[in-house]
Amino acid sequence: MGDFMAIPAISRLRMNDYQIYNAALYLRLSKEDELAGQSESIQNQRDFLTKHVLEQGWNIIDIYIDDGFSGLNFDRPDFKRMISDIESKKVNLVITKDLSRLGRDYIDTGYYLERYFPTQKVRYIAVNDGIDTIASSGNNDISPFKAVINDMYARDISKKIRSTFDTKRHNGEFIGAFAPYGYMKDPNNKNAFVIDEVAGEVVKRIFSLYIGGEGISGIARRFNDEALPCPAKYKSKTTTYKNAMIKRYLWTHETVKRILTNPSYIGNMAQRRQEKINYKVEKYRKIPPNEWIIAEGTHEPLIDKADFEFVQELIAKKVVKYSGPDKAVHLLNGLLFCRDCGAKMTYRRNTSKKMIAFCMTYSKFGKNHCTSHIINEAKVVENLLAHLRKTAKTALSNDFFDTFGHLKVNVDDGEKEQICNRLQEIKGVIRDLYSDKLRGIIDEDLFVEMSRQYSGEKQRLTKRIAEIENLVTTSANCDCKSIIRSIANFEVVDRTILVKLINKIEISKDKEIFISYNFSNLTS
Repeated sequence: MGDFMAIPAISRLRMNDYQIYNAALYLRLSKEDELAGQSESIQNQRDFLTKHVLEQGWNIIDIYIDDGFSGLNFDRPDFKRMISDIESKKVNLVITKDLSRLGRDYIDTGYYLERYFPTQKVRYIAVNDGIDTIASSGNNDISPFKAVINDMYARDISKKIRSTFDTKRHNGEFIGAFAPYGYMKDPNNKNAFVIDEVAGEVVKRIFSLYIGGEGISGIARRFNDEALPCPAKYKSKTTTYKNAMIKRYLWTHETVKRILTNPSYIGNMAQRRQEKINYKVEKYRKIPPNEWIIAEGTHEPLIDKADFEFVQELIAKKVVKYSGPDKAVHLLNGLLFCRDCGAKMTYRRNTSKKMIAFCMTYSKFGKNHCTSHIINEAKVVENLLAHLRKTAKTALSNDFFDTFGHLKVNVDDGEKEQICNRLQEIKGVIRDLYSDKLRGIIDEDLFVEMSRQYSGEKQRLTKRIAEIENLVTTSANCDCKSIIRSIANFEVVDRTILVKLINKIEISKDKEIFISYNFSNLTS
């Protein structure tokens, strides 16, 4: 054996002609490779390699096929199966039509050619490229170069595909696998979508709750408490979508925020919100909103444009809820700033249990960077409301309020009827469940669990009936003119209105209050 290494390479090749080779025929085709046409098809590769191996008199142990898998990584099911057979010594020859069928990533391909196959004493042949790892050949010497060329080809194809997709996106053609939550793909046009009535109502409710003052995390908790299917779970039930990585189908802060910031809900096709890090890695990065590809007016909107833009303002101001007994939002949260350093003001209670606002820069970095600017929150609110009432008195005449005198509040009885029908259904379902338990069709535990779910739904619906009836009673005695006047006089303070009216409020180190409005100040 010691003299074997001294035998010229051509002699070694002839000696290997007498060795018994157990061949693995490896075939691969990706979606990008399909562009090359029939010559690269799986059947073509199979016929070509089978003919070649039989002509050489070698044994075909198995044919390994990865159809539809990229050559940019080796995480392919049949490639892994082939590796397993190599390590169990079933295979000592791997053969492909050309090097690119083995892989297009030059680093990983080089690893298998230069290290793995030799270590396992496996001969590798790429027929069309003239590569044979036991032969002394110039083709073997340039195999790393060919691997680099294959890698460059994959990168070029990736760019061309991305360019084609971006063109479709700019033209308002939807190229995703699934429509955004609240929509579904148009049955007559896979590049467009139409409203999903069930999910669409949830989207409308999310916007309504957020505009009404409920926080993003609060909305997620509410929906989880109601056992409302989250978008992923809903999609898995209504489409072919499957995601084994999801262990718990729950609403999250990120889920709700993604819906609140998606321009698709105002009728604009918003795409390329994320992209692969690069053509080799199956990981994605978020794209900044100003780089999204948005085609306007491509489908029916779910949300009014003015409401959507208002929500974006609220999110931009990073309105948050503070913990407490009532979990109330500070009226001026997100609007209050330090006039000297520009930082936001934050809140805490002083020793008298009163809420005070102070400079966040001072809080984080100390007096060397800014002063405290401490001010009583109630004082700022009082000053603001007095200023707004003065503005309303100047801007709104009695004639303005008279225009609301003939209005009445309309209450839709349709929702009440639907709820009553559902309550009757639940009553029948619980009765049937009890009957099934008595007959032994279901056990006690299942009966208790299902009864608890339906009882919870019944409780929520009954509460909603009471709310509707209260609204009906209120509307019968409603004086719209008085309501509008009380709003204009800020007798009941609505944070939503304040956010629409105010740009920012600044506090100076001398505790002076400077108010900047989103309209021309009539009283300045």
